[in-house]
Amino acid sequence: SLRRRRRPSPSQDPDPVSGFLSWCGRVGLELSPKVVVSKQGTVAGYGMVARESVQPGELLFAVPRAALLSPHTCSIGDLLERERSALQSQSGWVPLLLALLHELQAPASPWSPYFALWPELGRLEHPMFWPEEERRRLLQGTGVPEAVDKDLANIRSEYYAIVLPFMEAHPDLFSPRVRSLELYHQLVALVMAYSFQEPLEEEEEEKDPNSPLMVPGADILNHLANHNANLEYSAVSGPHLVLLIALISSDFKMNSHFCHFLELVLNGVHSYT
Repeated sequence: SLRRRRRPSPSQDPDPVSGFLSWCGRVGLELSPKVVVSKQGTVAGYGMVARESVQPGELLFAVPRAALLSPHTCSIGDLLERERSALQSQSGWVPLLLALLHELQAPASPWSPYFALWPELGRLEHPMFWPEEERRRLLQGTGVPEAVDKDLANIRSEYYAIVLPFMEAHPDLFSPRVRSLELYHQLVALVMAYSFQEPLEEEEEEKDPNSPLMVPGADILNHLANHNANLEYSAVSGPHLVLLIALISSDFKMNSHFCHFLELVLNGVHSYT
């Protein structure tokens, strides 16, 4: 089951945060000593909190390209590239979702410590997991039920037409436990909520948008309009792709009873189409 993945093996740190921080050190993800990853003081699950005063403009973390999880960086990237034409779809998400399906069940996936901080997939609260009657009753007039119905139809179509045949053609890379429409639904919801897109360069603006990717560290921040930190993409920062800059006032202090959540506004991916 999916919960079984969260049980620490002898080679894993039983503390997910400790394991994640050790992984950050190995992959070069730079985290400011002024912030911590914690469940305390956050909105839901794991989050990032400031433990001392942070100056406006101060770097909170920087994510190297090598730490990003995408169809290009995953361990089956060469295969996904070779099969790119066969994996084309209306959503454009299939390669990333296959990368996630493979890495989730790979015994030695480099991203296992990152997955340990994910919300439990079986408890995601996206409207696509609500009973249909409840979704229509509570969200009537918003357009959401219709959008969800369209997404569910597209997800099912792409799964059975593209994703499942690909996994069945490569049984050595995809164990039977990840060949599941339910798990695929859950990963789509996760990508909707937590993935990001690398912006196009000026000379590329007429091209289709880049496919989504997962950014470890950035996806444990809350996405609110009234934010106090800002995600910046830097094409001139060497190996680092994503920089998080503080907008917090310089007189901010955190005491033992209050953790200030480093909230963040990001252009996430919200629709499967």
